[in-house]
Amino acid sequence: MLGRTTPSLLRLAGIFVSCLIFVVVGCDDDEIVTPSPDQEFARIVEQFELSALPGIPYPADNPFLAERVSLGRLLFFDPILGGESDPGLKFDAGLDPYRYRANDMACATCHHPDLGFADGRRLGAGVSGAQFDDMDLGPSRVVPGLSMVTEDPIGIVPRNTPTILNTACNGKDSIDAVFDGTQFMDGRAQGLEEQAILPITSRDEMAGDAYGPDFTAEDAQDAVTQRIRNIDEYVSRFQQAFAGEIDGPNDITIEHIGKAIAAYERELVTPGSPYDQFVEGNYDVFTHQEKDGFELFFGKGLCGDCHRGPMLSDFKFVVQGVADDYESIVPGFEGKNGEGGDWGRFHADEVALADQKFAFRTLTIRNVEATGPYFHSGSAGTLLETVEFYNRGGRGPQDLSDAELAAEGAVRHASIRPLGLTSTEIAAIVAFMKTTTAPVQAGPLGVDLATTPQRVPSGLIPPGVPTPEGPGPFLMREEDR
Repeated sequence: MLGRTTPSLLRLAGIFVSCLIFVVVGCDDDEIVTPSPDQEFARIVEQFELSALPGIPYPADNPFLAERVSLGRLLFFDPILGGESDPGLKFDAGLDPYRYRANDMACATCHHPDLGFADGRRLGAGVSGAQFDDMDLGPSRVVPGLSMVTEDPIGIVPRNTPTILNTACNGKDSIDAVFDGTQFMDGRAQGLEEQAILPITSRDEMAGDAYGPDFTAEDAQDAVTQRIRNIDEYVSRFQQAFAGEIDGPNDITIEHIGKAIAAYERELVTPGSPYDQFVEGNYDVFTHQEKDGFELFFGKGLCGDCHRGPMLSDFKFVVQGVADDYESIVPGFEGKNGEGGDWGRFHADEVALADQKFAFRTLTIRNVEATGPYFHSGSAGTLLETVEFYNRGGRGPQDLSDAELAAEGAVRHASIRPLGLTSTEIAAIVAFMKTTTAPVQAGPLGVDLATTPQRVPSGLIPPGVPTPEGPGPFLMREEDR
């Protein structure tokens, strides 16, 4: 799983040599030699700077430590991070602190391994999605939900939930994997450490009404930190994972929590896909249809204009004109912009990014088969529908018109134009995109990183795990550690 960094001069030289393969002019008869399929595949790999999944870049202040990854895994699946998951709040409401689970929220509630570390919903449910059944996940969660604390409705999250698979290898406005790569569709976080703690502060995503009507981000972070400090199992694990930094409970900070969760998320990578093998030269791994799709993806389909490099993303922000279509999901929904829509990158910083309405980050297509629906509002339910959007140039009755974009000062990306792909060609592109699917690599200490732990240190129940028999708390057993 080695990244490939080719110096610019060598890269240009490689492209030149590949181009020579296309046309070779004989001295005597001007014979034109057609490149073989393998030579054409090699040319595409070189031109679009494709490679297998690169190595994981680690920040200096959060290096790989097995103990930290194991700790982060437990935090990721523990509902104790959710505002209304607090056993004390449940008790005050006259509910069983450990068996009542409707308002529980863990990171894994919306990023579950059974759903490609996403949630399979058009829009994320967050606290608004009640888990009345033990096994309710993703589309099975009931919306809208009510706050356990105030009984007020909590809004549905106004965006599709992206997967966190391979986010360790995100770039920052370039194809190169960096430890502080851009996160979220609007790029409002740089690096997994920052990304990990932001949902804790969102009412719709994880906080609910647990911290009062006018709570600040700091209120939510402080409350969650104190909960962790009160759990002996977590204190012990933080001392091991941050040896020399943490001696006692009060040394644990929200930054430590973010680093631990990021340490786990950083290991959720999926190397070794058929695609990875193909771009490394094993061309026999693809079927004939998949090979056609590969050439179409980087040719007639124009997909390679944005989906390039090791992560099949340039990590830039692009206006495509994808419709929100919120009315078909939640009639009258205000959306991200309060007017029934989503202005994308603009919402990350409405002052500095005022000219980037409707721009969203180019998402990777790695493991895309398992992470639908697609686009920021989940408006494409299948990969076929996704490719059909591009084939019509983003200009259909359900898409945003050029006039609608222009009214907000936005211009559709030049590559979003009618392509003239046939149904056979579209099917080939879809077949190629599915070749990027691979399982999560094995984790440290023999831990299966893609399996939900049956118990977590808080004694609450992780999402998707049946409620055990008997009274809570359902604490860690030795065999679950």
